[in-house]
Amino acid sequence: MQIETASIDDANKILNIQKEAFLDQALIYNNYQIPPLTQSLDSIENEFNEKTFLKVVSKGQIIGSVRFNDIDGYVTVDRIVVMPEHQNQGIGTMLLKEIESRVPNAVAFQLFTGNKSKRNIHLYKKMGYKIVKEETTDQGIGLLHMEKRI
Repeated sequence: MQIETASIDDANKILNIQKEAFLDQALIYNNYQIPPLTQSLDSIENEFNEKTFLKVVSKGQIIGSVRFNDIDGYVTVDRIVVMPEHQNQGIGTMLLKEIESRVPNAVAFQLFTGNKSKRNIHLYKKMGYKIVKEETTDQGIGLLHMEKRI
């Protein structure tokens, strides 16, 4: 298993993995209109212009991904996605550590997750993230904004 920088050619595969990975979140929130499930291919391709995408490759296949951007040392981490059959094997942890290694001069790493997403919250707290803000989306989903200061 290795982590590589993804290219726009990987966008469709990453989008498909994202949609598979977020189905469990849709179940938790009883909402199948969450942005990760409704995102279009054009939209994710546009993100390649502003964010760095990483992919996890195993046996020649992409099995996970994350995207992030760094603005003046503040790194925003978006959508850690792992194929369901590969979840709970440390891949999310590997991706977070890879981002940290790629941005050694970061001031803080920031992300958000749903307030009912217990596995995600556990992972982020284990990695040193703390809840800094709570909000509710227009769809009624509670979000936790988390940050890891360096």
